[in-house]
Amino acid sequence: MRDVDELMIHRKAKALEGTYEAHASWGRVVVRLEAVPNYAGGKGCPEEILCLRIELPAFGTLVELSAPIHIEWEKAGSSAAKLDVEKFCHRSLSREQKSYLKIPVIVVGGSSFKKLRPTTKGLLAQFNTTQVPRRIVE
Repeated sequence: MRDVDELMIHRKAKALEGTYEAHASWGRVVVRLEAVPNYAGGKGCPEEILCLRIELPAFGTLVELSAPIHIEWEKAGSSAAKLDVEKFCHRSLSREQKSYLKIPVIVVGGSSFKKLRPTTKGLLAQFNTTQVPRRIVE
């Protein structure tokens, strides 16, 4: 990918960045989008990550979920992006690269409130891929 293409994708992702709130009778839901350029040093797999973070109150605690939205630039299209998804997964499992995936776990039980130290586990994930033409992004 050329630097100009990487910058174009990053500018489009930055335009989505921000914090958005919704209010319900049971509490406030906060959605945050953060554009993370991932192409530095030629190791971009994917080229950009749009990190989705959601916070909401549930069961007496603040639930926080984080998920990466991968943005690939592939001149050849979606078939070429499959290899980059494999690279991202491998680098995430080896901890060479941050995964941005954080899954909340709520345990109902015991007699006291405890915030436990996060644990890291490998898991199987589904990647739902959509190919869009470049003209949509330009």
